[in-house]
Amino acid sequence: MIHAEKLTFGFNSTYLFQNIAFTLEENCHCALIGSNGTGKTTLLGLIREPEHYVFDGKLQLEGTGRIGYVSQFAIREGDQSVTVYDYLCQDFWELERAINDVCLEMESAEDMDTLMDRYQQLLDESDAVDADNYEVNIRKQLKLAELEDKASLELENLSGGELKLVQVIRQMLRRPGLLIMDEPDVFLDFENLNGLRDLINAYKGTLLVVTHSRYLLAHCFDRIWHLENGDLQEFDGNFTEYSYC
Repeated sequence: MIHAEKLTFGFNSTYLFQNIAFTLEENCHCALIGSNGTGKTTLLGLIREPEHYVFDGKLQLEGTGRIGYVSQFAIREGDQSVTVYDYLCQDFWELERAINDVCLEMESAEDMDTLMDRYQQLLDESDAVDADNYEVNIRKQLKLAELEDKASLELENLSGGELKLVQVIRQMLRRPGLLIMDEPDVFLDFENLNGLRDLINAYKGTLLVVTHSRYLLAHCFDRIWHLENGDLQEFDGNFTEYSYC
């Protein structure tokens, strides 16, 4: 799914990483660890948007499709007066409106081929995110994160940790080919950390997560990437096994 060989990136002849190699298969849950300042966030950015970086080596992203992203910060943006439930519904409502708009255009259109292509594209997108069952899926995710009692609250009334979990849920509901999360555990209390653990463990897609949380590392991942001193080591297994190898 993601494969790199001799990947090198740096500034002014100072390399963050040099000649590193890694592979990330579909549905793998991978933790990226390392000391602060080693280039973890930069590596995430390079994988997300390689066209924005000048690097050496080979980087292949095959079959990833759209890449989802969760920042380490619970950024409050947009309409904060919307409820948690409506916020999680928004993507599905927009998709439903787009499908309905195409159907309306078909009633009077002369160029049906273009509209049929667009209609099929939207249906495929709907199937990919299981839009027919989005309400049930939202309720399941909120329960998993122990936030079911927050569904009717407005976003502005959530704590930072609760908002972070809601943002994680929204990205997961979009079912990207790859979901990248940069220290999603930052500022979470233990209750919210348990919610994040359960969301990660229940997620069926591919995850690449930067974390310093030994609790998450011990309970959530089946592959470890360790970036340190410009080099990256891969390990198949959990963090406990990696610590003792």
